[in-house]
Amino acid sequence: MQTRVARLGHIGLTVRDIDRTVAFYERYLGMRLTEKFEYPEEKIGHGVAVAAGAFIRCDVTHHELSIFRMRKDILPDDAPDAPRYGFGLHHIAFELASPQDLLDLFVKMRDDGVEIVNCRKGGPGNQPRFYARDPDGNLLEFYWGIDKIGWEGKPRPYDPIQEIDLLAFDFDAFAQKREADAGRARA
Repeated sequence: MQTRVARLGHIGLTVRDIDRTVAFYERYLGMRLTEKFEYPEEKIGHGVAVAAGAFIRCDVTHHELSIFRMRKDILPDDAPDAPRYGFGLHHIAFELASPQDLLDLFVKMRDDGVEIVNCRKGGPGNQPRFYARDPDGNLLEFYWGIDKIGWEGKPRPYDPIQEIDLLAFDFDAFAQKREADAGRARA
């Protein structure tokens, strides 16, 4: 039998300012700081390159996001921010519980001057979503209503990826159309 992971555990990011990054994720996503940790001077484990870490969570799990400040001899303060395009992490996605939660977060971030990249629907997963950047330039996705995979193990048909005006988007009509499309695909 092949070994399978139970779920994606957490993501680790290196950042310029731990406190600034923790404050961002607390303010906009309601995540909570579990603990901060200073790595010992003896270089062991992550401490070979990492000076400090903060561990934040969505629920009772110790952490879903690890935030690290690198040792200055490894990554100096004047190093560039995360690249807009390149190899490595592309984005981190966060699921919101309702369309209203998605809209509220969008408005709060937009009004606070957080960089909003775009809003979309369609494509794989077929979820209404928007993309923004955290203080270090990491791309974040916020979505509601991602498709679930049924017993047959196949994704539902979906519309092509389209940019949308999230504030004018009709979430009820979207959900009804998606269910109707799924019903037709099963028939």
